Amino acid sequence: MKMRAGRLTASLCAGAAALLHSFCAPAGPCYFAEVNPDYVLSSETGPMSGGERLEWYLAEAGLQEDEEVRRLKDEISGNIEAILNVGGQIQEYVAQTTDNDYYLHHNVYGAEDINGAAFFDSRCSIFPQDDQIIIHGHNMKGGAVFGSLNQYRDVGYLRNHPLITLETLAGVDYYVPYAITDVNVDMSADNYFLEIVWDFEPEDFEQFTGYLKEKSYYSIPVDVRYGDRLLTLSTCSYVYSDSRLVICARKLRAGETAEEMSSLVGRSFVSGVTPDDIAPYTGGGDYENLTGRDLNAMKYETETDISFLQEEIPDLFVE
Repeated sequence: MKMRAGRLTASLCAGAAALLHSFCAPAGPCYFAEVNPDYVLSSETGPMSGGERLEWYLAEAGLQEDEEVRRLKDEISGNIEAILNVGGQIQEYVAQTTDNDYYLHHNVYGAEDINGAAFFDSRCSIFPQDDQIIIHGHNMKGGAVFGSLNQYRDVGYLRNHPLITLETLAGVDYYVPYAITDVNVDMSADNYFLEIVWDFEPEDFEQFTGYLKEKSYYSIPVDVRYGDRLLTLSTCSYVYSDSRLVICARKLRAGETAEEMSSLVGRSFVSGVTPDDIAPYTGGGDYENLTGRDLNAMKYETETDISFLQEEIPDLFVE
């Protein structure tokens, strides 16, 4: 069975195939070519560095490098790989390194910051895109990073903010949610769910997405089928002692427009599934096992006034 997977480990989670042709839909945004991952991993491209693979990908797909993302990489950090916009309300620069812990404690400028930053899981490939790419970010009570994803616990918010855009060096891709739920990532738990899977066989894909749609808090009339590219936004939720709120989305297909798919999501309704249907409520975070340093971090995490942080820990902020 071909399934590459792993689990994100962190010291603290605050609150936490042949080349396909390129095309544009007749009405709506432009959709970009994809390259089969098996082809990219062939002997022709396997020895390439990340930069060489990107250059190869753009040439094969007939794309021009996105100027805005390139500017961010040149001016802020070479680790910035994308601009994420969720529902037109949440915008974050998304970084990626080989160390999944780094952006739990640093912002995209490289400064220590309890808010951390949004980041692609280090094991995900963006060029070309894996079956699923995962973006992690802290759930800060003040709304920083992915704290505002909690608004998707209201079906009205989902209906009114259905579209997710991801701008990378290959341009802008559009996604719509197909499921929103909490998953338990405690490996010892009976209802443990492995969210970090980026390469599927067809049966694995159906099982993975089927579970998420079954457990989704909303009935979202967006279908998912093998071959779709998935984007999952993951943040700590503390429905269980080690749980994640996941916004599970798929990329728009050829012929689908952002307008019609947004309208489709707008017809979502409450499914009746609750966290207690997934597992009994456990009372919140596993605070008793936090270290002293973590407890100090939690103190700042609960603040909603950023000016307080600027005054107390000025070194965490850059102009």
